[in-house]
Amino acid sequence: MQLMLAYRFLRKISDWTIDGFYSEVLVTGGENVPPDGPLIIAATHHNEIIDIAALSVTIPYRRRVCYWAKSTLFKNPVAGSMLTSAGSIPVHRNPNSSANGASNSASGSSQAALFRETSAALAAGEVIGVFPEGTSYTEPGIVQVKDGAAWAAVEYAKSVKFQGSGTISGTTGKELLVVPAAVVYTDKSQYQSRVCVRYGKPISIAPYAAKLVPDDDGVTRAVVKEITAEIEVRLKELTINAPDWDTLNSARAARELLSGESQHISLNKFVGTSQALVNVFSMSGTVASASLQSTRKSLTTYLALLHFSGISHGALNSLYPVSGSTLAHTPDPPTVVRALYTFLLQFCCTLFHPRALAFFPALLVHAPAYATGWFAAHVLSPADEEETKAQLKAIFGGFGMGLAYGAITRTIMKLLVHLSRNEATDVDNGWINWIPSGLADALARFGHVISGSDGGFKGVARSILGAIALMYGTTRLCWTWHNALVGENYIRMKRLIASYKILAGLLSPRSSDLPLGKLRPYSRVPLPAENPYITRRSPSEATLTAHVGGADHSPSLPDASKPPPVGYRQLVRPLLLARSRAHLDLGNYLDETLLNEEERGVLTSLGARGACMDA
Repeated sequence: MQLMLAYRFLRKISDWTIDGFYSEVLVTGGENVPPDGPLIIAATHHNEIIDIAALSVTIPYRRRVCYWAKSTLFKNPVAGSMLTSAGSIPVHRNPNSSANGASNSASGSSQAALFRETSAALAAGEVIGVFPEGTSYTEPGIVQVKDGAAWAAVEYAKSVKFQGSGTISGTTGKELLVVPAAVVYTDKSQYQSRVCVRYGKPISIAPYAAKLVPDDDGVTRAVVKEITAEIEVRLKELTINAPDWDTLNSARAARELLSGESQHISLNKFVGTSQALVNVFSMSGTVASASLQSTRKSLTTYLALLHFSGISHGALNSLYPVSGSTLAHTPDPPTVVRALYTFLLQFCCTLFHPRALAFFPALLVHAPAYATGWFAAHVLSPADEEETKAQLKAIFGGFGMGLAYGAITRTIMKLLVHLSRNEATDVDNGWINWIPSGLADALARFGHVISGSDGGFKGVARSILGAIALMYGTTRLCWTWHNALVGENYIRMKRLIASYKILAGLLSPRSSDLPLGKLRPYSRVPLPAENPYITRRSPSEATLTAHVGGADHSPSLPDASKPPPVGYRQLVRPLLLARSRAHLDLGNYLDETLLNEEERGVLTSLGARGACMDA
């Protein structure tokens, strides 16, 4: 039996990362993953190493996943040994970038080694984790699915079919399956957001293997394309896919307005609900109705102003909910008096609530983690590269957390040793007198153990074990304390900040508001940075889609220039007006649009939670 110590260690880190960063993790389709036998997990890849952590934590039966990893990661001796021990297999990226024949030969050798190691792992009944998209990116849908996973499956099938199972040591004799998996985030870089890991129905390789013939590369490539196409279809069924950013952002804004906030939507229904809204706001053909264009513009403007002002719709809706029974009702902007009352109420409820007071000590302990995580996300993260923010927050936040836990453990150790020495010398010392005598004696004995004053091998061993036990207990207590109370307090703090921003914006003179002419650059959510490893299939189609509905930039490529920073005070009144306009346009559009039964059911269920829509 393999100990897999490196993998177990990395998986435990993944457990802490996913459990600590996200407020909820849901796994669906677990029955599609067999408990044993060769398996390839073909997963989406939109959040860097967080995707790896999510799959490692959620895969049924806690099976070990041997991931394909970039070969450059193996160059570092420490990282390389850890990855190798964890079962990772090196992949040489962009093998065709070189122009000389020697490079191509080396590339072919690297690919042969990759598939040889992969086939050996599959023969031993292992799970291979592959990200067919080839890179982590942020786009409105799945942009590319490469054929790496299909090649791995075909090469294994060929080795078994043509070479015989005796050539692969440890062959289980069980059928190879490819299971598509989608890691879907409600907001992948946002702390305390949610994640759903969806395992799709497995793809049996047996029917494809039956088509393979010896020494026929044409047939092999055709089979690889068939498997790749099937993987792409399955992955798109498991994820949210929009034709462009305007459609996706329109759907996002509508989802928020209809539900009150995304947290109200069950994770089990999040993908289906979001995709239904994408379908509602997609532009079919080359001409879109004036109502659809107007509604999309209102929704995207509202979402953009939320982004630039740093206010979430959930917080705004909680502070100033929409009155009335239909979306067509236009919410009135709050008065200054109401905004002041709301801020004072939120201030008291947030900072002086028993839940907040109980959380305050844990917040102080974790302050270094919050500080290092914020610094990494805002300073070290590449500009507009959304998929790196979560991993930097998690890594550097974990580093800050480790420093805090270490400092607390060291302080407690010093206090216990000091207590043991005072007890031994029977010295009267102020704060010690406040501790009950029985508890003081127990703590003093423990302090004597970790001090190592007994000497000898036994004393040193007891000291080390005692220090480890103290560190584990302290870490466990602080971690549990923080995670048990952070969720609601975090939401309350966001509402408090939003209430302050609304008040400050309403107190500012109207002359400070951005005029309509200068507001346009802030009416679109900034697009993420372009990933150089993405191969777009049809740039002409993207250009065509950009002109549908009068869009003035490509939906798939980011704007060449971005608006300069602007104070949130200048955006508060435009934000409130944009909210009213979005409500009104959304209600009117849904009333006049012919929706199919599924879309109507989805929208009605959403409306029942937030601002209701007409039946």
